[in-house]
Amino acid sequence: MVVPRYDAGGFAALPATVARLLGVGEGGVPLEGLPAPARHVVLVLLDAFGWPFFTRHGDHPLLRRLHAVTRLTTQFPATTTAHITTLHSALPVGQHGLYEWNVYDPALDALVTPLLFSFAGDGARDTLLRAGAEPTVVLPSMTTFYERLAEAGVASHVFEPGAFAPSTYDGVLARGAHIHPMADLRSGLVELAAVLQAADGPTYAYVYSDEPDTTGHLHGPSSPEFAAVTERCLDLVDDGLRALPEGTVVLLAADHGQVDVDPATTVYVNEVWPELPALLARGAGDRVLAPAGSARDLFLHCRPETVDEVAAGLARLLGERATVHRVADLVAAGWFGPVGDRLRARLADLCVLPGPGETVWWRERHRFDMGFRGHHGGLADDEAQTQVAALVV
Repeated sequence: MVVPRYDAGGFAALPATVARLLGVGEGGVPLEGLPAPARHVVLVLLDAFGWPFFTRHGDHPLLRRLHAVTRLTTQFPATTTAHITTLHSALPVGQHGLYEWNVYDPALDALVTPLLFSFAGDGARDTLLRAGAEPTVVLPSMTTFYERLAEAGVASHVFEPGAFAPSTYDGVLARGAHIHPMADLRSGLVELAAVLQAADGPTYAYVYSDEPDTTGHLHGPSSPEFAAVTERCLDLVDDGLRALPEGTVVLLAADHGQVDVDPATTVYVNEVWPELPALLARGAGDRVLAPAGSARDLFLHCRPETVDEVAAGLARLLGERATVHRVADLVAAGWFGPVGDRLRARLADLCVLPGPGETVWWRERHRFDMGFRGHHGGLADDEAQTQVAALVV
């Protein structure tokens, strides 16, 4: 199968953009007309508020007063794990290696969920920690973006929902930053203003909200619920930014978008092909290494001798509902950008990419299922097109 062309994404340039605006680096995404160096830079990331939704809400007062907007393609896959890890590490997905919600970890010979620091399918947080896994072995433990900024004299602050912050993941990837658990976005922005008003030197602040993404998963991105929560987040950001010190440069970005899906039409590959698990690779405890990725980009680890058989069998079963790719072909085509050892050791053999509105996944009782009405990870423009915008307070 011919691999379609895919832009490896401009999102990975955001850390360099922040460093340039602070006067301690160069390069990054071109945003014209902004002061550099700025004393304070704030990056507000609204999870899943990609380009289609950015344009849908283009008449919002916050978006109308933006000074610059640059449209971006996400990294592949269009997932939170890949992009948040890039913001913390200042490395593209091809270098930091955490490409999806579920990924293979060679040190444990098992599938893990990095953001939860758990075994894939557990659902609960820190099951890896309770099993004795060392966080710096599983998670990228190189110098973080915040540590680099600190060396240049810039203080960093990370504002995240208190439902999961601080976390084991943050303990590794957000080293060098002050973590601020937010009761809600409004209170987090109030605290942000106080931090910047009291700062005695250059400061970088990263503010993350998962509300659009969570609402989209539950109701779908075309739902009135998604539109309402997005509007509310924009209102809160618009109000909160007005209290920041004059001259603060604010970046508004998203890691990806979403597409509408119907959980009732999900294809579960291990149910439509019961013999499939026997053809896949096994890890520690003789457990099948599936499923990696998510329902919009299912990655399968095969036994070396079964790759062709699994690829052909899935292509027949799925027909026009999805395409089946050898991951080596995607790597060669540059979908992941330059690939280092960390990602190469985690990647599977095959990648199933569902078509518009489709989902393909794996079902295991109490561990894996698909109930989302909005999802992301694949190639549709609505999930893979995003942006970074800027304004000066």
